Amino acid sequence: LIELLVVIAIIAVLIGLLLPAVQKVREAAARMQCANNLKQMGLALHGYHDANDGFPPGFTANTPGDGQYMSNQASDYTPGWSLFAHILPYLEQAPLHQSINFSLPILDPANMAARQTIVKTYVCPSD
Repeated sequence: LIELLVVIAIIAVLIGLLLPAVQKVREAAARMQCANNLKQMGLALHGYHDANDGFPPGFTANTPGDGQYMSNQASDYTPGWSLFAHILPYLEQAPLHQSINFSLPILDPANMAARQTIVKTYVCPSD
């Protein structure tokens, strides 16, 4: 019985030593995935540049105007699309990009599905 308890204690100590190593491996894998995501975004930016002779705009917005008091000119405080929406086709997300109607405001119900979609390339696994 004592020998069995000693064996169980030794196994428990070995498992206790192994857990931090497994966590470090997972952390390293998550870091590599983040770095790969950044690389993919950089390649998508250059793919956009090659196709359009320039990098995407950092921010685009469209506000509904009433024609009298409000213009369709967006301000810096208007919700809008970032460059990440413009590079979607170069991240193999062309259907999502096609579902966005850039002529409508971002808050328009027609753009709700695109707004709520999470693109895994834009999220670090550590988050």
